Amino acid sequence: MGVPEGSFAVAAFIVFALPGFIFSGVRRWLRGESVEDRDIGLTIARGAVFAVTLTAIYLVFFGSQLSEGLSSKAGSDTLSIRDPSRIGLTVLLLYVVLPFAISFLFQIRHTSWSALTWPKKTPGWIRWLLGWVRTPHSKVGYSAVPNAWNHAIDTNPNGVWIKVKRSNGDWVGGWYTSQSFATTYPEPRSLYIAEQYEITDTGDIDFDRPVVGTGVFLMIGDDDLVIWGRPLTQTPTQGEGSDD
Repeated sequence: MGVPEGSFAVAAFIVFALPGFIFSGVRRWLRGESVEDRDIGLTIARGAVFAVTLTAIYLVFFGSQLSEGLSSKAGSDTLSIRDPSRIGLTVLLLYVVLPFAISFLFQIRHTSWSALTWPKKTPGWIRWLLGWVRTPHSKVGYSAVPNAWNHAIDTNPNGVWIKVKRSNGDWVGGWYTSQSFATTYPEPRSLYIAEQYEITDTGDIDFDRPVVGTGVFLMIGDDDLVIWGRPLTQTPTQGEGSDD
C-alpha cells in the first residue's frame, strides 16, 4: 500500500481505511488470528465495509458538520484546513476512539481479563496501587508471539546457562550474558554466546573450564537442541563472567 499523497488522498484514507485498520487490529488482538485473517483480500474488504458503514452513520446524524473546518476551491483537488483544532478533534473522536470502542465491543465475548504481571523487582507500593488493574486478552489463549523460539528468547533473560546440541551430536554452550545476542522472527534463528564454556560429550557444562576471551556464533537448525538453564549452585566465579 502506497503512502497517500495530496489532501484528498489523506482524507480518503482517514474516512475509508483508518477505521478498517483499527477494526482488524482490535479483532486480532482480542480474538486471535483466524483462518480468514490469512486472506488479505477478505480482511481489506471487511475493514472497508466497517469504515464505509461508520462514515454513512456519521453522515446521517451529523451531515455537513463533518466537513466544517475544511474548504476547497472549485476545480481544485486540494483541501484547506480552516480550523485545525476542530478537524483534529473530529478525526480523533470519530475515526480513532469510536472505531476502537466499537471494535472492542464486537470482540468482548472473545475476551478475558487478568491481573497485570509484574517484574520481580517491582516495588510493593506499585503492586498495591495498581493491583486492581486488569488487562484484556484473547480468551482462547492467542499470542502475538510468532513462534516458540521467540517466546524462549523473550522469557529467558541475560545471566542463564545455554547449551546447544548440534545435529552431528556436538555440544556448544556457555554463559548467556548481556553481550550475547539472539535473532528472532522474521530473521533466521541464530545465537551469539559471549562467554563460551567447555561441554562434555554427555552435555554437561564444565564450569571450571571457560574458553577465556572466546564467544561463539551458531545458526540454529531444525535438528539442533537448545537448552536454557541456571543451576542454583553453578554460576561463573568472580572474574570469569557475569550477567552484566
